[in-house]
Amino acid sequence: MGELMAFLVPIFSSIGSLFGGATVAGAGSAASTGFSLGSVLSVGSTLVGVAGTLASASAQSSAAKYNAAVKEQQANTEGQQAAARATELAARTRQRVAATRAGAVQNGFELEGSVADILNSVETQGALEGLTAIYDGNLRSRGLQSSAALDRSSAKNAITAGYLNAGTSLLSGFSEAYA
Repeated sequence: MGELMAFLVPIFSSIGSLFGGATVAGAGSAASTGFSLGSVLSVGSTLVGVAGTLASASAQSSAAKYNAAVKEQQANTEGQQAAARATELAARTRQRVAATRAGAVQNGFELEGSVADILNSVETQGALEGLTAIYDGNLRSRGLQSSAALDRSSAKNAITAGYLNAGTSLLSGFSEAYA
C-alpha cells in the first residue's frame, strides 16, 4: 500500500498544478480555471480507478508470493517423505531377506547357489524400490519448485501489469477530462 501512496503523490501534485492551485469549492471556481465540474469528477474517478488497479495488482502479487511459499514448503515435505519411504523400504527389505534366510536354514538349505540367488534378488528388488521412492519424491519436489518459480514470476508480473494498467487508466482519464 505504501507503493500505492508513493505513486499517487506526484499525480496529485500534477493535478494541483493543472488547476493552478485552485480548490474546487463550487462550480464558479471550477469555471474560473477553465475546467468544468464534470472534468474534475472525471479526474477524481480516474484516480480512484488507478488506486483500485494498483491495490488489485498488489493483492494478486501477494497471493502469488504466498502460493510460491506454500509450494516451496510442499517441495521440501515431498523430499523428506521420499527419504522416509526409502528408509522404510530398506527396513522391509532387511526383514524379507532375514525371513527368507531363516526359512531356508530351517528347511535345511545351505545359503549357497539358488538360495543365495534368491537372497540377492530380494536385496536388489528392495534397493530398486528404495531408489524409485527417492526418484518419485524428487520428481514431485522439482515439479512443486518449478510451480513456485512460476508463482514468483506471476507476482512480479502482477505488479508490472498493475502499473501499466494504472498508467493507461490515467492517460485515458485525463484525455477524457480535457476533451
